[in-house]
Amino acid sequence: MAEQPLKLVLDTSIYIPFINKGIAHPAIESHQAHPLLYLSAVVVEELYAGAFDAHTIKLLDKLYDTFSNLGRFVTPSTSDWQHAGKVVSQLGRKYGFEDIFLAKITHDILIALSARRIGAAVLTNNVKDFVKIQEFVDFKLNVK
Repeated sequence: MAEQPLKLVLDTSIYIPFINKGIAHPAIESHQAHPLLYLSAVVVEELYAGAFDAHTIKLLDKLYDTFSNLGRFVTPSTSDWQHAGKVVSQLGRKYGFEDIFLAKITHDILIALSARRIGAAVLTNNVKDFVKIQEFVDFKLNVK
């Protein structure tokens, strides 16, 4: 039986160096088996929110269209949002984060929950936050 390809959801932190400087993350380039990449709707929002010039927006439009044509979007479900709210509450109680940080980490929680739902790992440069999330959410984290 053939081995299933690795599914990856790339966090925003992976796309930013590529968008800004054309540099791909080494973990993507070094995978021996070609992973199936999925684009999180949360990452789409974060990338567009940080785009301040026409060139970047055009690049993001191309990225969006590519994943759309492949049918490889992952979007948080209603239960993902419910679970994310509970995890934000747990993180806030444990670490006493400021409201701004809790709002930011909500995006990362939604990325993790969505990836878990489709059996994908999250690839990120933002290890610190995702490790904290793993205290409350069982998901695969891929960091190289």
